Amino acid sequence: MTGRGRARRTPDDEPLGSVTRPVVDDSAVVAGCHRCASSTLTRVRLALPDGRPAVFASCGACEAAAWYAVGGDGTPLGPDGSRRL
Repeated sequence: MTGRGRARRTPDDEPLGSVTRPVVDDSAVVAGCHRCASSTLTRVRLALPDGRPAVFASCGACEAAAWYAVGGDGTPLGPDGSRRL
């Protein structure tokens, strides 16, 4: 043996995972930005700390962000689920 170890093999690339769920149109929960009324929003469905289903919406135009309770009155909420001031 010449002191050389085995050549290391580069591990194969693993396929990237994804979160799959049915497509849900959350535009009824929050149709437009609470600050500038733009409809260019990124919406993510999640749950508030108290377990209520909610939509996090971030505006691409003015960068405002808020949480909205699903089935709520459309009032923007803070991350803890309380009403924003």
